[in-house]
Amino acid sequence: MKLCLISGTTAAVSGCHRLTALIRDRAEGVGFDTRELDRALLALPVLAPERYVSGELFEDLDVRRLLKEVAEADAVVLTTPVQHGSLSGALKNALDHLPSTALRGKPVLLASAAASLYNGATACDHLRSVVRALGGWSAPTQIVAERSELARPEAAEALRGRIDAGLAELTPLIRAFREAPASLV
Repeated sequence: MKLCLISGTTAAVSGCHRLTALIRDRAEGVGFDTRELDRALLALPVLAPERYVSGELFEDLDVRRLLKEVAEADAVVLTTPVQHGSLSGALKNALDHLPSTALRGKPVLLASAAASLYNGATACDHLRSVVRALGGWSAPTQIVAERSELARPEAAEALRGRIDAGLAELTPLIRAFREAPASLV
């Protein structure tokens, strides 16, 4: 099963990247074929509605690559740093470049790297609304990692358990969407 991971930060090194890498490693450990999109895809220009309506947007090579990776995935993982209590602007802009059906019939695992569990949960809740607008189905478990869990390996055991729980939800969701009539997805 193909899993597309998108880390919602343009920073070269961050807690968000560490969380995405941990999710990737755990996913590969249970048999997912993972593809992590590089941060260059988050450097897309701000969405210009006229380019979207005219179709010009889909001629951009980075946008085409983003569309291709998402389309080929059986499931998607979206990881965001918490910025002003919500998902990152870079991730939101990348998702804005997707058509409204880009996640149709795809389970999506949500994750955030935050100073506290509360802020991280709020960012995942906001992201859940965006996923729903793109036709996706958010897995019930969302993964919130506090910075302390990402900084100290000994603090990450509970985090690994939350990641494993979220990944375990993806497999039956993927199977259910594969077997469901197109009209239901």
